[in-house]
Amino acid sequence: MKIGIIGSGNIGGTLGQHWAKAGHEVMFSSRNPEDLKPMAKAVGAKTGTVENAAVFGDVILLAIPFGKVLEVAQQIGRLDHKILIDATNPYPQRDGDVAQRVIDDREQTATGYVAEQFPGAQTIKAFNSIYYKVLADQAFQSGDDRVAVQICGDDLQAKQTVKQLIEAIGFAPQDIGDLSSGTLFEPNAPLYNQNLKIGDALTLLHQLR
Repeated sequence: MKIGIIGSGNIGGTLGQHWAKAGHEVMFSSRNPEDLKPMAKAVGAKTGTVENAAVFGDVILLAIPFGKVLEVAQQIGRLDHKILIDATNPYPQRDGDVAQRVIDDREQTATGYVAEQFPGAQTIKAFNSIYYKVLADQAFQSGDDRVAVQICGDDLQAKQTVKQLIEAIGFAPQDIGDLSSGTLFEPNAPLYNQNLKIGDALTLLHQLR
C-alpha cells in the first residue's frame, strides 16, 4: 500500500519507518523534504513535498500541529477517495484559538473539524493517543503484549484498512466506534496517552461505558 506521511516528526516519522519496514511504500514529507532523506534512505522510503505525499498515498497520515490543519488542507486540495488518518491533537497553548474553539464546541469533535477540511477523504482517527516513544519502542509485538491503538471512524471499509496497518506494525487496534466517539481518546480524556496493553485498554473502555 502507498502511504503518504504529512508531518514526519515524532509520530509521522516513526510510523513511516515502521510501515516501510513492514513492506509498504512510504513517502515522507515536510516543509523541508531534503532533511528527511537520511531517515527515508534507511528504510527504503521516498521523500517529497506535502503536495507530493498527498498525490502519492492511497492512505495519508496527517501528523502535524492542529493549528496547521486548515493551511495544509488549502495547500494540498481535496483527497477524494483516499483514507486520511488523523493523528492530530488540539492544544490551545500551541495551536491557539482554533484549538480552543474546537474544544469548546460541544457539537463538533476535533477530528470532525479535520474531516470538514478534507471533505472527499474517508477520515479515520488513530495514533493521536499513543506516546511517540511507546510507538517507537513497542512495535512489532504479538498477542497480549501488543499496546492498544485507539481508532474511530464512520467509514467501515476505511477503518478496516487502518486496523490492518496498525496490526502490520505489531500494535492492537481498539475500535472505539464512529468519529463522534473520538472524544474518549483526545487530550485529557480517559483513554488519552494511557499506552495500555490491549487487554487493559478493553477493560478500561468497558468501565467507561
